[in-house]
Amino acid sequence: MLIDPKVNSLVIFNGGGGIVEREIKLQVQPGINEFEIQNVPASFDPNSADIKLEYINPEDKELITLQQTIITLPDYNNSQQIIDREKSAANSIISYAIDFTREMREKVSNICEASSYKTFADMKGTFNFIINSTKEGEIIAKISYFLSDVRLKWDTTLKVNISKDGKTAEIEGFIVVDNQTGFTYENVELGFAIFELPKPESYTPDYQFDSGAEQVSQGLMNEMNVMRSIKKGPMKRTQRFKQLL
Repeated sequence: MLIDPKVNSLVIFNGGGGIVEREIKLQVQPGINEFEIQNVPASFDPNSADIKLEYINPEDKELITLQQTIITLPDYNNSQQIIDREKSAANSIISYAIDFTREMREKVSNICEASSYKTFADMKGTFNFIINSTKEGEIIAKISYFLSDVRLKWDTTLKVNISKDGKTAEIEGFIVVDNQTGFTYENVELGFAIFELPKPESYTPDYQFDSGAEQVSQGLMNEMNVMRSIKKGPMKRTQRFKQLL
């Protein structure tokens, strides 16, 4: 069954990428229940993917269980060939766009422009999971994963308002979110974190971020646990955004 869990939370790193948390209530039947999550960018790190079940009825804990997760990324070479063909076709269409009506020309131009910016990270990965149930019931599935995409990041900026007499000034600070990916996040709790997270003295990372942000090792799971603990503290502020483009 295809499902599209709502994105509840998105924590963005200033160096690029972020942690996505999604949630959905599912109806399960006795036996094997297979689900496929839609709209998972190919930039997600399979090693960071995590699913937790929240039980509406506590007694269901022994009756409804997560059996298996199946996570794959599209083949990079095949995907790149598809992207290159789309870009080539878009360029050919643009060269003849003058022959279209004005309304059609604008639609074609928007589609072709989107194709020209498309990268492997805009392709979709596969995130399936299987729930085994001995009864009919409802369950809440909470999904989280790390996005390794430098096109999604945040930065800071300042605005200085100088009084008319030039004797005083007011400084305003802003966080600017830059999302150049092909995915939109609506009505999410948006959090911000620095690229290298503050770590307890006992915490030693067993991986390093690659500047290309293409692969993140299994050690990211430890990083995500640290992030979850930081999210509850005063080290960052969150705000709900209606739409993040």
